[in-house]
Amino acid sequence: MAGYDTASLVTSAWPNAQANGYGTPLFWLRYFSPCYYTPVNASSSNANAECREIWISNSSSPMLGPITTPTQSRLSGSSAEGQADAQTFASAMVTAYLDVVPMLLPANGNLYCWLDQEASTSLSLAYWNGWASYLDGYDFDGSGTYPLYPCLYCNPGAPPPNCSTIGSSSAYYCFAVWSSEPLRCGNYVKDPPSWAAENCEPYSSTPTRVWQFNDGSGICNGSLVDQDTGAPGFYTPSYCFYLDSEPS
Repeated sequence: MAGYDTASLVTSAWPNAQANGYGTPLFWLRYFSPCYYTPVNASSSNANAECREIWISNSSSPMLGPITTPTQSRLSGSSAEGQADAQTFASAMVTAYLDVVPMLLPANGNLYCWLDQEASTSLSLAYWNGWASYLDGYDFDGSGTYPLYPCLYCNPGAPPPNCSTIGSSSAYYCFAVWSSEPLRCGNYVKDPPSWAAENCEPYSSTPTRVWQFNDGSGICNGSLVDQDTGAPGFYTPSYCFYLDSEPS
């Protein structure tokens, strides 16, 4: 049960993954604003093109999970900065949801929303609480539903505060960790490694649910995709947007 995340457009990343023979994904994880890459929600045509390629890559499991990468210095900032970034993120997800007609929320009502904290970045308690509390209390598209679940992508072993922040007794609840370590560069989506992701213990009991085991930014290879797998018993696609037909 493995898939891809990418800072590139899926329209470029999927042909690249195919050419490298990495395997067919069960999910894609892609960036939404605020993000210093090209986000899915850049335009309606962009969002539909990306989602068509997700459908092409695997029409039996056309899943899209949302990530946000704010300017990393903001993550050590205030509650107001966290709330502002979460507001932009939530709005970006609604925009894509409305632009891509066949895009649906997860059937279980749990859309895991990932804050990208890179290894050299510090995460303040104030920022996390502002970010996570806004998402958790967000009425999606004014529909009376609250499907956004705040989660954290990080390197659990990195020295800047990450696990200790979400593990604080004063921290707003974090539903899951997505770990960037350790790497298994010899494994791919078609042959993911046995589960060995780092976790946040002893600083936090938040479970690691997703593991980025292969890095395509030049550490493992020079491809356009990073490769990920879910924890045993955790089916990552169930916590992503779902496409019920090919976007037009």
